[in-house]
Amino acid sequence: MTIVRVKGIKRYTHPKTGISYTYHRASGRRISAEFGTPEFFEELAAIEKAHKVAAPTPGTLGLIIDEYRQVEWEALAPATQKTYERVFDILRPIHDMPLAKMDRSFILSMRDRKLRTKYGVWTANYCVTVLSIIFGFARDRGVIDSNPLAEQVRKIKRPRAAETANRPWTEDECRVVLERAPPHIRLPLAVAMCAGLRKGDFLSVKLDAIRDGHIVVRTSKRGVPIAVPIHQILADAIAQRPASASDILCVSSRGQPWTAMGWNASWGTFRRSLEAEGVIGRGLTGHGLRHTLGTRLREAGADDRTIADILGQRSTAMARHYSENAKLPDQAKALVTGLNMTGKRKAAPNSQVSTL
Repeated sequence: MTIVRVKGIKRYTHPKTGISYTYHRASGRRISAEFGTPEFFEELAAIEKAHKVAAPTPGTLGLIIDEYRQVEWEALAPATQKTYERVFDILRPIHDMPLAKMDRSFILSMRDRKLRTKYGVWTANYCVTVLSIIFGFARDRGVIDSNPLAEQVRKIKRPRAAETANRPWTEDECRVVLERAPPHIRLPLAVAMCAGLRKGDFLSVKLDAIRDGHIVVRTSKRGVPIAVPIHQILADAIAQRPASASDILCVSSRGQPWTAMGWNASWGTFRRSLEAEGVIGRGLTGHGLRHTLGTRLREAGADDRTIADILGQRSTAMARHYSENAKLPDQAKALVTGLNMTGKRKAAPNSQVSTL
């Protein structure tokens, strides 16, 4: 068999899912086509051609973005890389602009007058967040004297009438969805609801993460190890997991690990059917369950530190010097296992899940 070595690319394999991602080395752009296929080489050639045409000018935003990709890119989670790439594409019209001419007033004016109008409030605010990171990178390397966004920037507020993104679910919505969802959809939602994991984490949790009555993971976004006690809702969903030989906890109806696209499609179809019946409101998301858990914990009397520890927020978790198998304090464990997520009166608990 002939082995063809492809120059100018770099590959990254996610440690949890085993999925490989390929990037054009010079530009940092992800190649979406399957590696080694004709479509892959066509896409690679197109990116290479575009990169040569758009070679960045020294001292410009485009150049510092290229340098940032070369130095910091591989340390970012794939989801973060994807959102950064979208920001870089949005800012492409000003890639040739010298950093020295991009002061605070220019950036905020661009956000308020152009980005907000074309892309919405969240994206406009996020572009400024990413620019602050890029400017900090440039300052540390002597490209500019100071970061014009170093001082905290007040974000654009969403209109009061606007639908809240990733809103918490109501108790009735949690109950209806859990009762109506088939097992392959119920389990990922139960993991998100009871452990507060983001989509990239609740779809990639492995079976061996379930041990000693806890779900033990290291969050992909911040790298924080957490060990959350298993709520009865999650224990019941695990007991009904579809038959599968996979070592991934959440699997499809065919017993295969979920892809992000597959999950979005299946969850979207199921959610829309419930919306059409009028039994749930609009706007339910998997990430909204993370907010749901935080809300229920707050209502149960948890303080900021406890909520942050349970959700794996680095800012306070680091203060407790987590180890890989760290357990939450007894008070926090009791809060998690005792939460009433659906408003139903609690039945006698089943035996505690320890391992699969």
